[in-house]
Amino acid sequence: MRVPDLEALRPGDFVKVRGNPNPLHTGGRAVVVAVHRQDGPPWRVVALDLRYSATSPAVRVDVADSGELARWETPWAPKHTVEDEPEVRELLAAGAAHVESRTPRRTLVVAGLAALAVVAGVGVLEHQQRPAPNPVVVQRALAEGARGTAGATPVLTATPTATPTRVAATASVVAYAAGPVPVVAGADGTRPTPLAGLAEAPGCHDAYVADLFSYLPVGQAVDVAGAGWYRTDDGLDVNAELVRQGVAVPVATTAGSSTTDTRNYAQLTELAADAPHC
Repeated sequence: MRVPDLEALRPGDFVKVRGNPNPLHTGGRAVVVAVHRQDGPPWRVVALDLRYSATSPAVRVDVADSGELARWETPWAPKHTVEDEPEVRELLAAGAAHVESRTPRRTLVVAGLAALAVVAGVGVLEHQQRPAPNPVVVQRALAEGARGTAGATPVLTATPTATPTRVAATASVVAYAAGPVPVVAGADGTRPTPLAGLAEAPGCHDAYVADLFSYLPVGQAVDVAGAGWYRTDDGLDVNAELVRQGVAVPVATTAGSSTTDTRNYAQLTELAADAPHC
């Protein structure tokens, strides 16, 4: 067994074992009930007796056996590798000169992992520094024909200087009701108004709620048309964006029946064909 602090183990210590072929071994927490040492100097520990409960038989764990053992609260050390064995030296023919400078394999592995960590860190930092795409600019680019093939990420060429099409705000989001459903205040008073033509995609509740609150925070000025088609004052078609992000799916029963409702629902079904799943 590989036990870093084997010599310090005493009866009463709690340990864990893995990789032991003994059929009585359960893999749970065991208590050391006896420590067996060599008959003479240097008196090294050669075996331990363990119990897994007060009534279980004692299990002999031979230190020379395969497997691993550690104190119960100690995280498992990396598994046994070739590098832990003494170096196996090549047999050379008589008279042959063999001069070779070899970097230990463990050093190479550590250097490789360090390089990978640096590369991964740079990638994460670059991803975090990259600004999130403006959904308004994305929608405009899609409307101009940059959708791309089904299942592919559109290549958007819209420049940051593009000015989104603004709309006349007729209401504002003042709260949220259970659902969550935006509560809007406008010329017709204050009332909860569910988004028309869509429902949360299966398994996407958290993502749907996060996107909904992001697009329609309390205080957001909006225009709400037909049965519940939300468009922010900076031009974001909220219903369409939720479907395009894959967090919502079109549902005809809540779409409404006016000309505006029919046109907007047709847009949702078109977007859903290419939308990813959250």
